Amino acid sequence: MKVAIIGGGAAGIFSALVASEKHEVTIFERNNRIGKKLLATGNGRCNLTNVSVERKNFHGDGNFAYKIYKKFDNETAVKYFEDLGILTTTKESGKIYPRSLTAASVLNVFLEELENRNIEVKTDKYINKIEKIKNRFKIHTKEESYTFDRVIMATGGMSMASSGSDGNGYKLLKDLGHTVLETHPALVQLKLKSNFLKHLSGTKVEGVCYLLKDGKVIKERSGDILFTDYGISGPPILDLSRYVLDGNYRLRFSIVNDLMTEEDKNDFLEYFYRTISSKDMTLERFLIGILNKKFIHYVLKTLDLDRNMKVMDLDQSKSYELLKILTESEFEIIGNNGYKNSQVTVGGISIKEINENMESKIVNGLYIIGEILNIDGDCGGYNLQWAWSSAYVAAYSI
Repeated sequence: MKVAIIGGGAAGIFSALVASEKHEVTIFERNNRIGKKLLATGNGRCNLTNVSVERKNFHGDGNFAYKIYKKFDNETAVKYFEDLGILTTTKESGKIYPRSLTAASVLNVFLEELENRNIEVKTDKYINKIEKIKNRFKIHTKEESYTFDRVIMATGGMSMASSGSDGNGYKLLKDLGHTVLETHPALVQLKLKSNFLKHLSGTKVEGVCYLLKDGKVIKERSGDILFTDYGISGPPILDLSRYVLDGNYRLRFSIVNDLMTEEDKNDFLEYFYRTISSKDMTLERFLIGILNKKFIHYVLKTLDLDRNMKVMDLDQSKSYELLKILTESEFEIIGNNGYKNSQVTVGGISIKEINENMESKIVNGLYIIGEILNIDGDCGGYNLQWAWSSAYVAAYSI
């Protein structure tokens, strides 16, 4: 049987490896090489999966995603990679990486394996139409057409268009009768409205970040929060970004690192009140001891306080304002960095239109996998795990 795979990203490559065990496989890639997006994952280290994968880590239709995941889970994926010669190591937050800590080594193993299995890779091929004629598929590029028995769609969504995911897959599937649910970028940095961004750029705090909509907390995530000259980034910000759809969103977090035990927090509060009530110390000296120095300017300017003022001279109102900005700073969100800088796309092809073999209910013999579907994962290896799981199930079914 001849199998065409449209898209040479993580899901496409992996489905090719599995399908090639029994079938003749061809990968079509619009770029001049495959695996471009894979090279960027995990900041170039390739976060393959995570030691802890739960239903809550998948969004869109997370129940469906978790069912598929259980058919090819993280332990099975790690074993598969080891059989290919890719040894793994576990780092912070349970993230599993190749032992080399480079995405290039993973891609190089894949490329060699594709060659060893005689899998044809056709690059610089932009697919503009797919037809189902009787029991076979005709795939059209601008220059030529090809005929196959089965097709796996692995084109990705609209994130990182430079890697090949420009949304063309949605058009191809829509033309075949599929429904495309509304999309927006996720796992993307957020833009903030603040006069202090250039000054704060490069500073990092560790803590719990709350996303507020119309003044109410709707989601929270914890981890490293990084200021940039346009706004804010870091794992908790990337995870929260999928919920930012329009206006009236704010972020709230402590600029005093607050991933502390309750005892630590109580000790900090005790120190704060003891110091401002009894110490002959300037505000600047006090803040230097508890904050990244760059935050001092932000705190003093926001509260209109003199750096040389003695902490003992703060009145009750200013003492409260000072504690609040230290422990509950808020910033207005004015947007995100767009599809170009996002790692994944929210929305896409409706799960209602595929079965649990990843096969289309509308077009028999057509399989749809990976990011193009209405499924996205948290930051931490979950999107690549979804790529492996959905690719394996589709290819194994064929």
